[in-house]
Amino acid sequence: MQPAEVYERLDHIEKEFGGVLGVSAQGIGKQSDLPRINRQADETFPAASTIKVPILYTALRLADLGRVSLSERIPLTAEDQVAGSGVLRDLEPGLEPTFYDLLMLMTIVSDNTATNMVIDRIGTAAVNDDAKDLGCLGTVLAGKLMLPKERQNAAQRAGHFNRTTPADMLRYVLALHAGEGLSVESRTVAHRILYRQQVTDSLVRLLPWPRTEPNMPWRIASKSGSIRGVRHQVGWLDGPGGAYAFAIMTKDCPDVRFSPENLGNLAVAKAMRTLYDYFIGHQ
Repeated sequence: MQPAEVYERLDHIEKEFGGVLGVSAQGIGKQSDLPRINRQADETFPAASTIKVPILYTALRLADLGRVSLSERIPLTAEDQVAGSGVLRDLEPGLEPTFYDLLMLMTIVSDNTATNMVIDRIGTAAVNDDAKDLGCLGTVLAGKLMLPKERQNAAQRAGHFNRTTPADMLRYVLALHAGEGLSVESRTVAHRILYRQQVTDSLVRLLPWPRTEPNMPWRIASKSGSIRGVRHQVGWLDGPGGAYAFAIMTKDCPDVRFSPENLGNLAVAKAMRTLYDYFIGHQ
């Protein structure tokens, strides 16, 4: 498949689902010689839970600097518990997960309570400073997630929201994949966490099967994002003989259902298969 066909397919996917589709993707390893795919890659999207990727990066960088410890225990309080995805909201206050546990929960089940506990520990400024240092000028962590209005910070009350772009998300994914700015140990932790992602339905539904142990044709490290009208998936795929990093983002989808058949989910699945055919199909 040539790049022109990739863009043609992505255009059709956007038209079909009725929202906005942004894609940024790049080959890894021997696939890195293929032209990068950028479609509305600098478009601003509500970050939804993909904002947890920059948070993960900064948390691991600060761990390398000794400013936080992955083994430190952080008590869960009733005030920490917020709505949305995750499991900590339903557990008894007093639990003391480690900082590493919080990063794992934040990522693999997109736990909002865990995310806010991490933000409390590292601060929004550190995340936003790292975004600037990485050249991700379209990415901003405005504040903690799912807070009632009276507990939001001034930026949030002024209407600012967590935002990013496909190009920025790809930049973060590539940094985590390579361990850029991180120690070998923190790179290993990032990979361990991202490969355990549990929210992958929209990524894998159209990829080649069977996906059975011990001969899976591909392996994915990823992070999802989902709010009303928005569906995102970012990460990388290790396929048979090749790999690629991807950021697939959608917004303004007229289908507001939270179901596997949501049109945004289907658009992500079709875009992911298009990228697979392009990057892995070239071998």
